[in-house]
Amino acid sequence: MSPTPEDLSDTAVLQEALRAEHAAVYGYGYVGARSSGGRRDRCYAYLDDHRTQRDTLRTELVARDTTPDSGRAAYALPEDDGDAALDAYAAGLERVTAQAYLQVAASTDPVLRDLAARALQSATVRGLVWGAEPEPFPGFAEGAPPEDPAGG
Repeated sequence: MSPTPEDLSDTAVLQEALRAEHAAVYGYGYVGARSSGGRRDRCYAYLDDHRTQRDTLRTELVARDTTPDSGRAAYALPEDDGDAALDAYAAGLERVTAQAYLQVAASTDPVLRDLAARALQSATVRGLVWGAEPEPFPGFAEGAPPEDPAGG
């Protein structure tokens, strides 16, 4: 099912990106608390990155006279807290934020497109650091853009 224009409004995609950032902030707190040394330092640096993005999105929404969505009380966490599971979980957080920012990139607002491009790039790089496979089209589900229904 294709998204409707209302689903792709600036407000809607900013809210979706904000929800992804809330989940990332929560998730990185979890991963950081179960890590040590350099991994913990990386987690907390990435946590700060996501907090900054979350706050930027809130500011953008308020500027549009919209109440920013609140974070949930809890989010899904990995069942295992071994290094491999935590790395995969963190890479997944970055994949979700990248997908959310890809939607923001469709905005006609150049400020939002710039914000989205930078955030998508950052999420992609952080995901790679956690061991995600490089994708030719980061942010797209399955790593590739949807096929053109017209066959072109």
